[in-house]
Amino acid sequence: MSQPPPQQGPPRILAWIGIVVVFFAAVAPTLSWLEFSGGMENLNIATALELRRDHPGDWLIPTLEGEPRVKKPPLTAWITAAAIRPRTVADLSSRDPAVRDAAADALAWEVRWPSLLAACLMLVATYELGRAIADPSTGLVAAFIGGTTLMFLKFGRSAMIDVHLGLWVVVANVFLAHAILRGRRWTGCLGTGAAMGIAFLLKGPVGWVQCLVPALVYAVAVALHKRPPRKQDMRRGFPIDEVQRDETAVHLRSAVTGGRGNVVPWIAPVLVAALLLCAIALPWFIYIAKHVPAGLDTWKHEAVEERGEKPSSIFGYLALLPYILPWTISFIGGLINARRATALAAVMAVLPLVVMSFYKDRKERYMYPMTGAAAVVAAGGIMTLARKREPWTGLDHAAVVQHWVLLVAFGLLLPAAAAATSAIPVREIQTVDGTPWLTRQWGAGLTVAMGLVIAGGLLIRRRWPLGLVGTTVVVMLVAHAVAIHGYARTENGLSPMRPLARAIWAAHPDARMYNAHPRGKRASVDLSIYMNRVTEWVSMEELAALKPGPRTKVVVMLQDPNGPPPAPPAGWRFLEKVRRDKDHWWAFALDAAR
Repeated sequence: MSQPPPQQGPPRILAWIGIVVVFFAAVAPTLSWLEFSGGMENLNIATALELRRDHPGDWLIPTLEGEPRVKKPPLTAWITAAAIRPRTVADLSSRDPAVRDAAADALAWEVRWPSLLAACLMLVATYELGRAIADPSTGLVAAFIGGTTLMFLKFGRSAMIDVHLGLWVVVANVFLAHAILRGRRWTGCLGTGAAMGIAFLLKGPVGWVQCLVPALVYAVAVALHKRPPRKQDMRRGFPIDEVQRDETAVHLRSAVTGGRGNVVPWIAPVLVAALLLCAIALPWFIYIAKHVPAGLDTWKHEAVEERGEKPSSIFGYLALLPYILPWTISFIGGLINARRATALAAVMAVLPLVVMSFYKDRKERYMYPMTGAAAVVAAGGIMTLARKREPWTGLDHAAVVQHWVLLVAFGLLLPAAAAATSAIPVREIQTVDGTPWLTRQWGAGLTVAMGLVIAGGLLIRRRWPLGLVGTTVVVMLVAHAVAIHGYARTENGLSPMRPLARAIWAAHPDARMYNAHPRGKRASVDLSIYMNRVTEWVSMEELAALKPGPRTKVVVMLQDPNGPPPAPPAGWRFLEKVRRDKDHWWAFALDAAR
């Protein structure tokens, strides 16, 4: 059971293609199942749809609800908008409800597949990071670990900035690993500069925290080490080129302490990389500074200043541990066993979360770019155990057993429970109608099928890493499909504004849309997505000044929890109301002039 597997993986190009094909093919069919119910994803989709619909010839300044959206850099919106077909935009405004619904499904696919592709390419970069730090086999295991974490399966399908950022953070990590560990200064620095420039155009300076800070800390730590690492210090089971690592450590240590002839070769690559970063990242910001009043101040306030949000727990990023299930124990084992080169992956996975914890806005999706490094750490834990020549300890056996127990939970208990909630009500895995996520036939069939897959994986005793990883890929991808299929029909998975949009379409298909609230709270942009038009913000005074025109006007207004219903000005009549979370949104119409 403890026979070490070969160190060499499949040919590089085949590994790249295989990683992308496996995960893209498994997740892509589910992309149109979910309505537009997520906050940050909706903001990007609404911005991209507005670019494609209202600004076909000028995308330099994206807009949201008709106003310049410079709070975030534009690259994600540009990518998303480029994937939307003009036919889809036209059909979203069809008077036929069936055509509109079909267009909404098409839009869900079109805006999400670029993010899924970026997520799959991040797994390819994870493979390369594992190769750079360890060896091809470790890289391949890391890629499959990354693609089966709850983090990847939850966020990798969403049209969000952090998904695209994750790709370029891991790409930068790959180049940094080559520069630091293998002494490839020019390739490493130029690749890092390009990747960081793209990351800046995605989300600003946070990418630097997630890449450059851990790399610099690791490099300084190695350079300041009392002595170069010796070959006999390297732990068995993580075969890398120890001699080359030792030489690199000597160069780093000498460079930091001013050793003669070691710091000079790094100056030119670093300077050229900085110029490349600026050439990619800065032109858009310069354009915004010239053409959008207070545009840079708006972006700066969003990027680095406090935004008045309720602070989350300072321990919020400990959520990384459940989010990398079912590989959490492997990740912890990898952290414990991290030495020399493998410690770089550990620093890349953990240090950014520590630094970001000092910023009070801590959200789960911010952890996504660390998925690649965390997967390499977890792969280190698996491969160290696989190549261990001593007899396994009780903890070793327990670590493997708990992983199989988790696979039983995801593969057998989830589909069984999803089909049995009519007999044992569990609100979290019931649809809005109170029906189970799965029919009994589907639940029974998937339970049996996953049982056979798990049993087959357990039988491969002499090749247990292959059985463990392969079984996990099958089980987690099937569990993901089951979860998305069911969640798409729950209250949280459905867009609460879509019924309101349908009511407005039925009553006033050409309505001009407004949003008003005394405290400035805006309606969720899924209303604008399903209406396929801007919902213009107006103050209560501006709303009262509106007069009947050639088109009917519709305003949506918020009713706070336990608050009184909103009171529109005279002449507006009630149209419809819907509940969103604890709030209610009311729609009132001002009829067109006759």
